[in-house]
Amino acid sequence: MPPRTSLWASVTDWTVVCSLAQLHALCDDLENASYLGSSLAGCRDKPEALPDPCASQRANPLTMQFTEAFGTPTPDTVCNNQLVALRGPGAPYTSYKWLVGAVDQRTGRNVVVSFDRLTLGTVPVRLIATRPPNTACFKNDDGVDTLTQTLTLMPERDPRAPIYGKFRGANKDTPRDTFTVRTYEGPDFRYPNNPSVYSNYVAGIPKGCLTPYRYAGFTWRGMTATSGGCTSFDITKGYITTRDSIRIEYRA
Repeated sequence: MPPRTSLWASVTDWTVVCSLAQLHALCDDLENASYLGSSLAGCRDKPEALPDPCASQRANPLTMQFTEAFGTPTPDTVCNNQLVALRGPGAPYTSYKWLVGAVDQRTGRNVVVSFDRLTLGTVPVRLIATRPPNTACFKNDDGVDTLTQTLTLMPERDPRAPIYGKFRGANKDTPRDTFTVRTYEGPDFRYPNNPSVYSNYVAGIPKGCLTPYRYAGFTWRGMTATSGGCTSFDITKGYITTRDSIRIEYRA
């Protein structure tokens, strides 16, 4: 009888040979199955859609903005007796024509118009601007856009203006240390006994100050103030951010 070790060696050799043959056959089967599966998957899956380059485009993207004195933006209402800036968008627009009311015409991206004390009510403001036509997205686009908005003129020092009121807030660096600021109209400090003479005032800046700013200029949504307060610095600018909120820029 051959040595036991030789027998185990023979069995081991046969087992290895057999296993390798099975492995090769299994690999061939897997390759064929993988190819077939890939082909079937390719038939079932829809091709991924490319993003539409025109999806975010608008046929008329023209915009305009109204700005009162002191650089205060306003959506549609201003006080009369002041300069109002009309601002158009930048690129891709290349030329601008403004029609303010029935007869006033201006050119340029940004223009300034003046309204006197007698001008009240609504005034149509039309902007006609040109840009390169976008025929890739809008085949009939001629590159000329028109936008009309209505500007409402209110009387100067109208008590309904949102700039008047009491506002409670804080400085940016101490958000929990709140105090109240008041913007109001009252008898002129130079003529306190003359009820026909009034002035605008800003009180409460900086915190704890009881001396109001006495020379304050108010628009419908904005203000500036000098001479007063408890420091030697002026209020550079204040403006309404929402119907009941104000931002005031000053140095303490």
